[in-house]
Parts: sequence; structure tokens; C-alpha cells
Amino acid sequence: MPDHVTKPRILMVGPFPPTRGGVTTFMLNVMGSPLADRYDFIAHTTSRPAKKNVVDNYGYAAMFRGGPGRLIRAAWATFWHLLAFPFVVFFRRVDLVQIQSSDFQTFWESCLYLAMAKALRRPTMLRLGGVFDKFYEGSSPRVQALIRRGVAAPDILIVQSESWRRYLATVGRSENVIVLYNSVPEASIMPVEGPRNDPPRVLFFAGSESVRKGAQVVLQALATPELADVRAAFRFLAVIEPLASQIGNAGLPQRIELEGFMAHARFIEELRAADIFLMPSYGEGFPNSLLEAMAAGLACVVTPVGAVPEIADDEAEALVIEPGNARALAGAIRRLAEDEGLRLKLARSAQERLRRQFVAERVLDVLEGGYRRLLAGNGE
Repeated sequence: MPDHVTKPRILMVGPFPPTRGGVTTFMLNVMGSPLADRYDFIAHTTSRPAKKNVVDNYGYAAMFRGGPGRLIRAAWATFWHLLAFPFVVFFRRVDLVQIQSSDFQTFWESCLYLAMAKALRRPTMLRLGGVFDKFYEGSSPRVQALIRRGVAAPDILIVQSESWRRYLATVGRSENVIVLYNSVPEASIMPVEGPRNDPPRVLFFAGSESVRKGAQVVLQALATPELADVRAAFRFLAVIEPLASQIGNAGLPQRIELEGFMAHARFIEELRAADIFLMPSYGEGFPNSLLEAMAAGLACVVTPVGAVPEIADDEAEALVIEPGNARALAGAIRRLAEDEGLRLKLARSAQERLRRQFVAERVLDVLEGGYRRLLAGNGE
């Protein structure tokens, strides 16, 4: 353990507000959890200026999609954060560095933080998110070798599911890997007492990666004859241009309410006022929004990508469709809209699954176990 008498100091490296999303929510949840009674968490942000009107924020090309001005500001912010990092570690007397990583350029940035932390002889944990399999398999053999070196470097690698643990084993990292599920506080699970709306309210969260999230599949589903007369109210959240104009010009038979980005607390309120949650993604890591929708008591329609199959089983906790299948999505929406009993059954089963496996009170014990091992000087 560290030799000073204060609580062990853990530097959390990753995107903090004003950045939004599941990663930011995860870090804020950890820092606001009961672990804060035993550890002194210090935030070191990697956030960059937000992109405007970008709906495809995936891949290396995403860094150029916010325009040249934003690219220059983002590069400067990244440089400044990297430059400040060793001074923060030294002057704040950091005992352990926990770094949030993802895919593409974010992965390489996290490797720079990791290299500096190791040069300063601090124990390191790297939490790997994003759609890592597509990132790795889409890279050249030479780049894949560099990726393998990156995931081999931290003292402990944190993955978000058992499926990701198995995948990382094929990449060459099988030791000192811990599975840390995303989670929700048990107090956030809202009992499902009965139907909330007539007609039922259907939510879709678009965000800055609406292409990956399946926005086009949702629009195609709404244009099918099967949903032309469905009794449901559709509400799309975190919608920006050009998706907003595309929805307005699509001539869909349904009335769709659009909302832009909102604070996380408002998003939770939206979930708790709805009945059905759509997540027809082409790729996911471990989607925190799905856990939050389950906690809020929604019946969910999902695709079996990333860690989603570990969160919800077809016909048990959600309806599962194949990615890109608009007709299957339309059928699932109609089925849930017309079957109140099925909605309630799925919502209640999903909440039972949350209580068994994905509440913060259970999950954070795993993270603290990693802290104790590294602070004791034992990464084995």
C-alpha cells in the first residue's frame, strides 16, 4: 500500500463533462460510489471540443468530420492534456492510474498515457471499451501487432464482459484480465407496476453515432406497411443534423417527436416516462443506455452485438433481432405495441437480471479487488 497516511490516490483518465455518454457516466458513477470513502479519485480529462452535426463518429476518419477548425482545437486539447499528465501524477502524488481506452485514435491516445504512467513507475489499469473487434480485425497485420503490444502493457486490463475476455485471449492477453460489467445503482431500478402510456411511447437514442446505432434501420422499419397503422408514439432523443432533416423529409406515416442532446438526468426521466426502447445497433461494447432502459422498466428491442447477448436473452429480457433487419424491427415494435402483457413481462424479467448481475453494489467489488492487488504491489 502507499506509504502516506491519506487515502490511496487513483487518477481516472478519460472523457469527463461536458462530454456525455456511457464512458463518462461510468467514471462519474465510480467516483461517486462508496469507493470514494476509501480512495481519493482524481479526474484527468481527455475530452475534446464537441463535433457539430456529425452522425457517423466511427473510425479514423471521424476526427476530420467536425471540420478543420474543430480538428485544430481538438489536437491542441489532446496535446495539452498529454503534456499536463506527468505533472498531475507527480504533484498530486498519484498511487494508481486507471485509463479509459476505446478503439481507433482513442486507443493510441490511451497507449501514450499508459507509457507515461509506466515510465513514472505507477501501477496501471486500462479499461477497454468501444467496438474493439472491428477495430482490430480491420487493421493491417503490422498495426495488429502494435495493438497487441498495447493491450499487453497495463498491469491489469479491464474488459466489459466475458465475451470480450474471450476475444482478448485470441489477441494474446489472457492474464491479469478482469471483467467489470457496466452497472446501475440498485436504487435506480424503478418497479414496473403497469402500463404507462396509451398508446405506448417508443424511444430511440440517436446520438453522434446514429449510423452505428441503427437510425437508418429504424426509419426503414417505420416506412414498412406493418407499422403504417401502429398505435404508438415515437420519440427520438439526441437527434442532430443531418438526421433531423432526413426524418422530417421522409414522409413517414407516424408522428415522431425529436429532441436534441440533454443532460443525463433528463435522459433518465425520458426513459422512466416511456414503454419501449429501441437499440438496433450494428456494433456495441457494453451499452450503458441499455442497462438504464432496463432499470427504468422499458421493454427493449436489441441486436446481438458486443456484450448485448450477456445482458439480455431473446424472449426473456428483450426481443432480439439481427442487425440491419428493418422488417424484423418493425415486427418487434408492433408486437410490443399491441401486447401490453409482453411489455410488462420483458421489463420485469430484465430488472430481475439487473439485480442478479448488473447493480453497482456487486460490480464495484470487482474493481476494488483490482485496486487492492496493484496497490499492494501484486499484479498477479
